[in-house]
Amino acid sequence: MKQTIFTETYKVRSTQLNVNNQLGLYGVLGILQDIAAEHAENLGFGYEQLVKEGFFWVLTQQKLKMKRWPKWNERITVKTWSLPVMGVYAFREFEILSEKGEVIGSCSSTWITLDIASRKPIDLSDRQELFYARTDGALDFKTERIDLPSDLELIKKFNVRISDLDVNLHVNNIKYSQWVLDMLSLKNHKNYVIKEYDINFLSETFYNDEIQGYSSTPILESDEKITVFFCGKKSEQPKPAFIAKLVAEPIKKNL
Repeated sequence: MKQTIFTETYKVRSTQLNVNNQLGLYGVLGILQDIAAEHAENLGFGYEQLVKEGFFWVLTQQKLKMKRWPKWNERITVKTWSLPVMGVYAFREFEILSEKGEVIGSCSSTWITLDIASRKPIDLSDRQELFYARTDGALDFKTERIDLPSDLELIKKFNVRISDLDVNLHVNNIKYSQWVLDMLSLKNHKNYVIKEYDINFLSETFYNDEIQGYSSTPILESDEKITVFFCGKKSEQPKPAFIAKLVAEPIKKNL
């Protein structure tokens, strides 16, 4: 049966843990991608259905806010729903709940469908009824365009690997979060916890593309919440392929 609000329960596995023994950014985004795909299948516009029509889904913007990160063996419930489409844009929201039913995280995302051959967006206006959209979206925030500061530094260069690709033969959206995390030092990961993650996907990246990763001033010792900006550019191209932003705060140490 088609569902407006789609729900799944997940157990945090040891293979999903980060250096702080928690389900981290990469793991959470993987779960959100999984339930989004399942709900799309439930509504009749999943990957296989769209490919038959010559289209595929692409994530263009995402904003995640976390009150806390799930721990090993914790069971979390994830809810997701679509919002009414606007032209070429589709919108999806998520809530992450603890075993006690407390909302510990939420996410807003913006999507488009691309024509497989032309790579051009498809207008979704005449497919509104397919989305079983929720008109009373529960979140109090939406995705947004990220404006980069001017003081970005080149942090690393690397080539896109086969393991970065998905079934569409371009880099999967959750891999970009891994690239962002890899531009931070281990000390940053151990001393700070991410509270917000924003990303704008601006162009596709493909196997063996050379990526230049940039970041704003590295995280310094601070007792305050800090914001760090990132972008990735394909070599020889002046415009970024993606732009991201992290808001983090110091991890409270037990005295």
